[in-house]
Amino acid sequence: MVTGLAKRAERRVITCLFIDIVGSTALTMQVPPERMKRTLDEAFAELTGLIGREAGTVEKYIGDAIFALFGAPTAHADDPLRALRAAEACAAWAASRGRQVAIRVGIETGEALVDLGATEADRQRMAVGACVNIAARLQTHAEPGQILIGPNCHEATAENADLESTGPLELKGLGSVDAWRLLAVHETPSAMGLPLVGRERELETLRAALERTRLGKGTFVVVSGPPGQGKTRLTAEFIAALGPSCRVLRARCRPGAETGAHTPLRQILASDLHEVTLNLIAARLSELFTDLGARERIGAVLTHSAGLGGADVLPTNPIEREDEIANGWRRYLEALAGDGVVVIWVEDLHWAEPQLVRLLDRLTFASETRLLLLGTARPEFTDSAALRPGPDRILLELQQLDDVDARALARSAGATDGRGIERAQGNPLFIVELARSRAVAAGDLPINLRGAIAARLDELPPAERELIQRSAVAGETFGVRDAALLSDRDSADVTGALARVAHARYIDRVPDGYRFHHPLIHEVAYGRLPVPERMRLHARYAREAVHPEDAEALAHHWWEALRPPDAEWVWEGEADLPKMRREAYEAYLAAGQRHADRFAHERAVEVYTRALALTGDDLDVASIERAIGVAFARNGQGDDAWQHRLFAIAAYRRAGVDAPASLYAETAAIPVYNYAFSRTLPPDDVVLDLLGDGERIARTSNDTPALTRLLVQQAWYVGATEKADEALAIIDAASDRLQYVDSLFRLAGLWGLRAQIADAEKTFERVDALVGRGAKIDEMEYFMYRARTAYLAGDLERARTIAAQAITFSAGMGPHLRTHARGTLATVAAGRGDWATVLDLAAEVEALVRENPGTPWCVVGATAPSAGAIASALAGDADRARGFVETVERMLAKPGPQRANTLIAPYVMLERAGAEDMVPTPPAVVRPWHLQLVDPIGQNFAIAHAMLERWDDLRADIVTLERAAAKGSRLAGALAEAATEELATAAGGPRPAHARLRGLGYRGLSEQLSHRPGHLADPRA
Repeated sequence: MVTGLAKRAERRVITCLFIDIVGSTALTMQVPPERMKRTLDEAFAELTGLIGREAGTVEKYIGDAIFALFGAPTAHADDPLRALRAAEACAAWAASRGRQVAIRVGIETGEALVDLGATEADRQRMAVGACVNIAARLQTHAEPGQILIGPNCHEATAENADLESTGPLELKGLGSVDAWRLLAVHETPSAMGLPLVGRERELETLRAALERTRLGKGTFVVVSGPPGQGKTRLTAEFIAALGPSCRVLRARCRPGAETGAHTPLRQILASDLHEVTLNLIAARLSELFTDLGARERIGAVLTHSAGLGGADVLPTNPIEREDEIANGWRRYLEALAGDGVVVIWVEDLHWAEPQLVRLLDRLTFASETRLLLLGTARPEFTDSAALRPGPDRILLELQQLDDVDARALARSAGATDGRGIERAQGNPLFIVELARSRAVAAGDLPINLRGAIAARLDELPPAERELIQRSAVAGETFGVRDAALLSDRDSADVTGALARVAHARYIDRVPDGYRFHHPLIHEVAYGRLPVPERMRLHARYAREAVHPEDAEALAHHWWEALRPPDAEWVWEGEADLPKMRREAYEAYLAAGQRHADRFAHERAVEVYTRALALTGDDLDVASIERAIGVAFARNGQGDDAWQHRLFAIAAYRRAGVDAPASLYAETAAIPVYNYAFSRTLPPDDVVLDLLGDGERIARTSNDTPALTRLLVQQAWYVGATEKADEALAIIDAASDRLQYVDSLFRLAGLWGLRAQIADAEKTFERVDALVGRGAKIDEMEYFMYRARTAYLAGDLERARTIAAQAITFSAGMGPHLRTHARGTLATVAAGRGDWATVLDLAAEVEALVRENPGTPWCVVGATAPSAGAIASALAGDADRARGFVETVERMLAKPGPQRANTLIAPYVMLERAGAEDMVPTPPAVVRPWHLQLVDPIGQNFAIAHAMLERWDDLRADIVTLERAAAKGSRLAGALAEAATEELATAAGGPRPAHARLRGLGYRGLSEQLSHRPGHLADPRA
């Protein structure tokens, strides 16, 4: 697929020099043509010699002008400066000739396609690129004797020349371009070097971080600096000095999907296990944990992280899922450390996926794990990664080496003098590359890292240079087979050539083949390939080298082969193009799914978006938009999920077909169930139209699972009881009901939220039966809803048993889900009046919130500290009550009915200002977000009204409670009866006994209902 290319063409950074001999036209009118020819010949010869002295190459003579290149056919790291020196010398020569000859000069640096074959022939059309045109236009703007340079050349030489801005110039056909006049070029020395010097302070910082970690304080150190500043070298030096008590795990992040399935988390596991398999993961966890539940829970996290499955047992809620993953990794690393320290070294964090950065951040934030995280990153990472500040975060910014250290480094690398150290600007790799270049001895002075690496590449024989440039298509790491395929050479020949290149330290041997000695060497080598050659090589590599199951690597190479807009002209007339696009599209779908399965949703969206550029088929577009919607939904981005699912529906319509009914159900789930993930909810009429369209399509296509989902969604959204009844009828008539478990579970939840406890109980029994047959459901969510249903049904003992199961089940989970279990049990314990248990649970949640400041919380967990505040207030401990209230306020910072419901009783008991106004006004139209997740019968407001002696409000609450009682809530009936007794007592009747309420075991609610505040006034009231 790469035949027919101009193999001697390369993309190179060159500096273009245009010199025009001014006044030659007028001179022809004054002297004979023979004399004029001799004058021009002498001038061209002299100027060509001056250009050649700086290693420039004259491409052509155009009338009375010269066009010369610096950087081709051989690059020097200081080519822009060489062009300036040549121009200055030419101007000086012309000035020495008096009025006979004058010149004007234009210079610019940039990337161009260079035909290296032309340099050995007639040199015509040797270079094509924008920098050629800019240099030519600048020359026409220059005055006689003046040298003008463009913006790229200015950037490369500003520290080595005196330059004066001309301001923007309007260049014909190019628009406005900044330019500078060259006044003088400076002479500066050159140098180079290799070993680690001048980093003792930074090493001491790393040693201090290790000692902090040994004391049980997890620490995250980011070693930051620009490319070549010595980040990896410094970290390697520190790692090499670690003792046997430190276990070192390593990973390296790569750009895009180049690493395929070898994700950083898998690399970390491989550092421990050597080979990552399900059996080896299980064996390691058996060594580390005796508890079977812990092994299974942590095993699911590690299996998922390794890309071996496990996603189906993790929570679907993105907040809870990230919590679980962080908790599993933390426990694994704690056990792995034992009495020692685990050191994780992650290179190139600036290429890490956002969820990996969040995980690493959480592993050490306020952690007592003996874990030292070392990350290397470019400076832009620390500007954008949003790592949380704290004593466990250390940013180690590597500065340039000072002059003394730079000279020592240069000497140790073999430099014989100190020339070039200033131009190296203390960058260790820059110094290293100069020292390795034989051209240093000749005085070549590079001014940027790319120039230094380009100069080194040109020291290779052409065949070996072409070999590593083509091998760069495979990635930073490649094998002999890759190099042979991409270079069209025999493997035996390639093996010998690569050994020679490795000996010269352009590449290094690694277990799987070779790796470029530095990412920037790879970048420069790869960048030299012309676009057509590069794209065709990527296509060939995708088809002939990448394993068909490595979807991420396939997607990466197909994108580089077919990326717009270059693909339109590179592959013009190619009969195989439609087939290649299809292969690329399918690879991108598979890669996106892989990212989504790893919960790398940001990367999944990026991959799917690229897939859109590879197809114009509306059905393909619909599939991709739907997948993007799923990725956004799983990441808790409701607005984006909603929009892209609508895009998918619209694409199906453009294709002339109905979207699947299941897509309508997925879309409607956002405003119906997942409304908390949206910033702006869609209007009612839009949601209702969507539900209606989906129901119509489900009926016509006979898609009964989707139909039941849509019917239940309508029951949730508009309270359409008949829709719920129809959904139940469909489920009853189904021969296989496993596929309907989600609809049944949602119905059970709906009945609970609407205080239809008898219906909820019956539906939960059906869910139980299906789960027993193998249906999958979120167990933690099941325990929560099941316990609360039993609590509202008046079966306090069963509620306590289920809630206790939730506590046990949550033991290996992350902090968010652990608060769910404690909030559920705290509700039951507060109802029973088991205040000691309530206070213990509230304190546990308080500690979890304190120890995990970055974790989002919800109303379920907040019920525990709320109950703790009530228990403390009843005991007369106002200070402790206020502490628990502050925890609730941190957990539920956003105002709303659920926050009000959770805080109203504690606020009333502490006589907080505004407590009487916390009861929200009932909405005219009830939607799911108005329903109370943890108090559907309104017990908290009834208790608060009794405490406040707001008897009219309490009478309204009693009506609400009686309605709930009529629908199966024995608790609501007993509480209504007890509240009625409170009304009678206030009217002069007997002291309330709350016999029915207490008979059911709800002594705690009885105590609250009879409590009247007055002696615990909050000083902030």
